[in-house]
Amino acid sequence: MNRPIKKLNKKVEDKSKDYRIIFSILTGQNSHILTIVIVGHLLIEYLLDKIITTKFKNTKKVVGKSFAEKIKLLYPTWLPLFLFKNIKLLNEIRNGVAHNLGVVDYKPVIYMPNGELRTLKIPLKKNKGKFYFNELINTILFDLVNYSYYSLGVSADIDLHQMFNLDYK
Repeated sequence: MNRPIKKLNKKVEDKSKDYRIIFSILTGQNSHILTIVIVGHLLIEYLLDKIITTKFKNTKKVVGKSFAEKIKLLYPTWLPLFLFKNIKLLNEIRNGVAHNLGVVDYKPVIYMPNGELRTLKIPLKKNKGKFYFNELINTILFDLVNYSYYSLGVSADIDLHQMFNLDYK
């Protein structure tokens, strides 16, 4: 299985920038932890659905499944282990945050492509939760978009109409 490249070759365009910009716009600078986690989780689920609809034939039943079921379906066939672990970690955090209205105990870690578990050093003046969740989500968006584009051939285009279920009939 091809692994996503953490540092992209200078000749290769970072296809995740639009997703990371949308995440930044939707969460803003003063967002509550709950908003950051939920919006990031939704963007990642949108990308998982995109991979599923590109790679599988009968997708109607699959796209309606839970987030956890989707990542189990994609691992190990389409998702590398480090990315699966980061997405699973985010899902656990999302469930904890959603059920405790933003109060959740966590260790600020991110799984790296080489299998290493990296503990983030959070700047003293930063909100620990916001900093960590932003870093985790942006890492997943970077890896998921670039991996799905370069390794799986999934389009990196964003369909805002589909993403936000906009229906102007």
